[in-house]
Amino acid sequence: MKANKLKRPLLLVLGASVLLMGGCSSDEEEESASQSAASLAESEGIMTLSDETNVKTIYTTDFQEDIYNQIEELKSSEYTFDSPLIIANPYRTNTTSLYVYFNTDEAVEISYTISADGYSDFSYTTSGGYTTEHEYQLIGLVGGTENSVTLTATDEEGNTESTQWTYTAPEIQNQDEYIKLDITEGTSTQEVSDGLYTILGNDQDMDEGEDEDASYRYIYIYDNDGVCRAEIPVMSYRAHRLIFKDGIMYYSASAKYFVGMDATGRLAEIYDLGDYRLHHDYIFGTDGNVLLLGTEYDAKTEEDRVLSLDLESGEVSEIIDLRDLFGDYLDTLEYPDDDTLDWMHLNTLSLVDNDSLILSARETSTIMRVDNIYDNPTVEWTIGSDNFWEGTGYEDLLLEQVGEFSLQAGQHCVEVVEDESLEDGQYYLYMFNNNFTTCTSRGYDYDEDDNYYGTYSKVEEDDAESYFYIYLVDENEGTFELSYSLPVAYSAYVSSVQLLDNGNILTDSGFAFTAAEYDSDGELIQSLNGSGDQWWYRAFKYDYSGFWFK
Repeated sequence: MKANKLKRPLLLVLGASVLLMGGCSSDEEEESASQSAASLAESEGIMTLSDETNVKTIYTTDFQEDIYNQIEELKSSEYTFDSPLIIANPYRTNTTSLYVYFNTDEAVEISYTISADGYSDFSYTTSGGYTTEHEYQLIGLVGGTENSVTLTATDEEGNTESTQWTYTAPEIQNQDEYIKLDITEGTSTQEVSDGLYTILGNDQDMDEGEDEDASYRYIYIYDNDGVCRAEIPVMSYRAHRLIFKDGIMYYSASAKYFVGMDATGRLAEIYDLGDYRLHHDYIFGTDGNVLLLGTEYDAKTEEDRVLSLDLESGEVSEIIDLRDLFGDYLDTLEYPDDDTLDWMHLNTLSLVDNDSLILSARETSTIMRVDNIYDNPTVEWTIGSDNFWEGTGYEDLLLEQVGEFSLQAGQHCVEVVEDESLEDGQYYLYMFNNNFTTCTSRGYDYDEDDNYYGTYSKVEEDDAESYFYIYLVDENEGTFELSYSLPVAYSAYVSSVQLLDNGNILTDSGFAFTAAEYDSDGELIQSLNGSGDQWWYRAFKYDYSGFWFK
């Protein structure tokens, strides 16, 4: 292996107005810029294109296009593997990241390693395969720390060459609190899964007051040692999950804006949801559009719609309105004087059979299947308490419970799992069963409902537990049964669960600031533990393959 220290010309762009947007206005400013460039060249030599920190500005098409055009002009110069173009977080979308661009004479594949004192190495192969033009966003640098970056080029015959530089990455927001999470080792001997833990914070002021408490509006990405390897700012509210398609990573940047980021960190798509605000969840539909849970502004009810976002046109349409499907139940409720009625509180949607959705309604502790979602939505069945729904006119929709167990209560993150070993009409549903009984829109007394036991209101506070549940749904027989139950740290509201590709189980007990990874037998491998003023809304694990990594 040939190792080289970086020896390219070193530059600094002090802001969008200096290099490419009209130049300096005086000889003094030119001299100041030159001195700053020289100072940086002596230290680390990483270019920067903008010092913009206002998140509302960053999430605009004008800002993103301005930075993109600057980079395109810079790329017209010659950059090689030994002398690449390196820019610190040019699009301001990933605090500690580096943008890297160069060309090679022959097709090579690029891998890299981040080394920093006191931390394990972070090593990945970039996406893109063997090519002669190379453009990447390197993530994994530790904030507030000097990082050594080793870039390795491997040709198709296996020959390698490397180059190296150092960079002291800026601190992330709340550096002391979030740079390293505590790890609790479990008793399982199973390895943790590959991938990066992705912590999605709880909501912040919806679309108002974006300049306040901004330090909590971030997506934090952690390695298996609990070290923060990336920090993505969002405008307000929260991101609910990350979804990937055609090299773009989509997420919510506020309740009003849904965005798509490319692998260089550029916000390639920014969608305004118009008359609706997003909440809780989104997935890809069968038509390639994005299905989102939403609330219509100025409506008297909230969190009771399913929307469709056309990624090509940006058009938002409403495909499901629970007021149409459960109107008779809604008519029995009283509207608050000075607020909207949160009567269903949809928090999850999961696609099944191409044109049906499994929806989770937290307020009624009910799971439902809605068919014909694009044409004529109808409720096929529900899973909930027969006592709760008695006398509402919707009793006949309930599937029959098989076996003795406490029903799901205040559930989150209900997902469909189809299994080839099952008959047609059978499938599994897994969920985070918060085990928290509440219904503020109706005042229903769950303490008198014998479908629930061990819930928060029926046990001592210190004894309360939430659960990872798996139901087997049999639509042929009209039944459901509990196939698996795993007690986890209690969380009344914010929470998630994910079945990982290797069979491990990842749960997020947001109230407890705990993300726990279990083996397939339910034995704890490890948990990540944090703290803060805002709960962890969800925690998922992504391998980012096909996006940042091979």
